[in-house]
Amino acid sequence: MIIDGYCTLGVDREFDLTESALLQAMDRAGVDRAVIAPVDRFLAVDNQVGNNFVLRAAGAHPDRLIPSCSANPWRGEAAVEEVRRACGNGARMLVLHPAVQGFPADDELVRPLVEAAAEERIPVYVHTGPPGHATPWQLADLAGRYPEVDFLMGHCGATDFWNDVVEAGGSAANLYLESSLARPFLFAGYLEQLGWEKGIMGSAAPLNELGFEWEQMRRALPGEALGAVCGGNLRRLLERRGTL
Repeated sequence: MIIDGYCTLGVDREFDLTESALLQAMDRAGVDRAVIAPVDRFLAVDNQVGNNFVLRAAGAHPDRLIPSCSANPWRGEAAVEEVRRACGNGARMLVLHPAVQGFPADDELVRPLVEAAAEERIPVYVHTGPPGHATPWQLADLAGRYPEVDFLMGHCGATDFWNDVVEAGGSAANLYLESSLARPFLFAGYLEQLGWEKGIMGSAAPLNELGFEWEQMRRALPGEALGAVCGGNLRRLLERRGTL
């Protein structure tokens, strides 16, 4: 199963990706399924609106789209309840965006949401890169505190922290590298050092063109790594909650 690890579905200030456009792009690129996330507006505010939008889209295409969910940790217990509600309705991944939601990645503020993810047996995707909010080492610190939770280092710290990725990524067995916004040849180099089982391909569509990203990644990876990085590793994490 070929899985795109991260796509943003919806139309907003910086995003313009409809269900039909995403499905067509997946067909052209030979991608079986894609994890979909809400636009930034719904990561920051109106979390339930964004989560419901993603859940409805995935419900309409259950064999193609895999829903994630998000909640702003500043909402406290209401955020925890929203994650549990979304998971109860099919969400398979928690998305955190420290720069958009306003917290450092390893701040104690986020711990209740991570603990909820542990209870729900879902991985946590964290957007990394912006200085002061979500560096690879901040995420490594969080992952070290919760060895029972799988974490995805979204964007591999691109672009400011590319040189921390290998050391930080190797510091925690439960920390995986997600490729979007990282150059494919650099991403392949990270995995050569850490192991192919640590890599997850994501296009970050529509910020990146899905077909181009998949074409370049397939060129950058050796044949023996394609099955794991392009779907197998992520499927293993997503299926801790049950078969896809």
